[in-house]
Amino acid sequence: MTKPMLKDLQLGETVDTFLAVSQKQEKKTKNQDPYLYLRLADASGEVEVNLWKEFADVFPQIQEQSVVKVRGALSEYKSKKQFNITQIRPAAPEEYDLGDFIRKTKKDIPQTLQKVKDILLTISDPDFKKLTDLFLADEKLMADFAKAPAAQNIHSACIGGLLEHVSAILDLALFVAEQYHLNRDLLLLGVFLHDIGKTRELDYAKTTFGYTDEGNLVGHINIGLEILQDKIRQLTDFPAQKKNLLEHLILSHHGVPEFGSPRTPLTMEAVALNLIDNIDAKLVGFQDFVERNPPNGSWTAKAFMFDNRSLYVGPKVI
Repeated sequence: MTKPMLKDLQLGETVDTFLAVSQKQEKKTKNQDPYLYLRLADASGEVEVNLWKEFADVFPQIQEQSVVKVRGALSEYKSKKQFNITQIRPAAPEEYDLGDFIRKTKKDIPQTLQKVKDILLTISDPDFKKLTDLFLADEKLMADFAKAPAAQNIHSACIGGLLEHVSAILDLALFVAEQYHLNRDLLLLGVFLHDIGKTRELDYAKTTFGYTDEGNLVGHINIGLEILQDKIRQLTDFPAQKKNLLEHLILSHHGVPEFGSPRTPLTMEAVALNLIDNIDAKLVGFQDFVERNPPNGSWTAKAFMFDNRSLYVGPKVI
């Protein structure tokens, strides 16, 4: 039987369905009564759920990254979708299809991966070319690169999301490098490497995306730096200056310390990488949020990525 998907539900419609637990928080009301706040999701969207004290017996049975069977109706409060649950229980693995919960890029993964490889193969600087060839020859790393999401839930949070993100900003990098006379090879390699640590930071083998222990403790920037340094050690006499410039691109691509960057961008290529990375993340993040939280009118619910502001989506001007 086909599972009802969240995006297809109508307000007030009562359904029985399976949803993945992407977030769980134990809270208390003003009267100090316990309740459970949940974010439940499938591949098409996400809803908020409050389980009040009458469900207290099932609180310990519900775990993040598990699947639950629920009966309830979709509602809306302050432009946010909520699911008013009347029944909930943990689901057994044989009851659901894992593919119903994992979002995948709309891009063709093999085709997009080949496009990325083809662009990287145009790198002509001898040192950068040797390093690029070493990365492309690492079959496990490239397989992980093709599957990993770009984020847990903000932008390109889907299987193949990292590949989709890198492919998009490689296109931007080609234009920017020519327009502003940047070091093209350095920028292209930096684009490929800037988020390579996400291949180990994010856990994408379950029903919802989470962080690995290494991801939580070390973070993708430091992991990416380690991956780069490991590859450089395999080369003879890789120039220290070029190593420093590549490391700087990884360390500075978030722009400022409050966004997680150990360094601020100090080269033209680093400034460019920070900007084009942000362009794709923000615009794809906008599109993803609207797709997963379709508004009834011209304004969306508040979007965390945009400082908890509502976003304007219409009416469309033709």
